[in-house]
Amino acid sequence: MKLTQPRVKNPELTLRIPGPDRKRNVAAYTYRVNYRAPDPRATGCVTTWDVGGGRLPYQVALERTEAGLLRWHCSCADAVYRGERLQHYHCKHVAGLLDCLPAMD
Repeated sequence: MKLTQPRVKNPELTLRIPGPDRKRNVAAYTYRVNYRAPDPRATGCVTTWDVGGGRLPYQVALERTEAGLLRWHCSCADAVYRGERLQHYHCKHVAGLLDCLPAMD
């Protein structure tokens, strides 16, 4: 099937998720795809997003392990510290993305 529309080079997605303040007021976060693997079923990095809108810019990445499992990574402090202790923990940046993406295998 031939695409009739040109592919967007760096698609963006804006999500409203809890913000960086102590009251966790909802804020707009922008996700911009900056890498997509040519073969999403191959082992390694599947895709990465740059995330803006909080105190600092972050990067979210999706990795496919050699066993074929998908692992999410985020550069935010919450993911780094809690992700080390809790195996299936996802920070708000990953959780927001998971809420709007189709199921992946």
